[in-house]
Amino acid sequence: MRAETGHNIKPISYMKANAAKLREEIGYSPLFVTQNGEEALVVQTPEAYHLTEEKLAYMQLILTSKKSMESRPTRSLDDVLTDL
Repeated sequence: MRAETGHNIKPISYMKANAAKLREEIGYSPLFVTQNGEEALVVQTPEAYHLTEEKLAYMQLILTSKKSMESRPTRSLDDVLTDL
């Protein structure tokens, strides 16, 4: 996947020269680092990484639940109410 326009894209020399302030600079946005004009790394804070992991876990849970619901037989509301 290529970094889209508008993303924080910097050469590796910038990362080396500004390492002490990168944490505050990038916040929750990833920093796309290039080397020789090619994408080399994506850098993010630990907080941003953990938030991304949490979002992915929720998405996986939703997909798993959806697949589980789709694989089970369904009943109409009228049938359920009749059984009550």
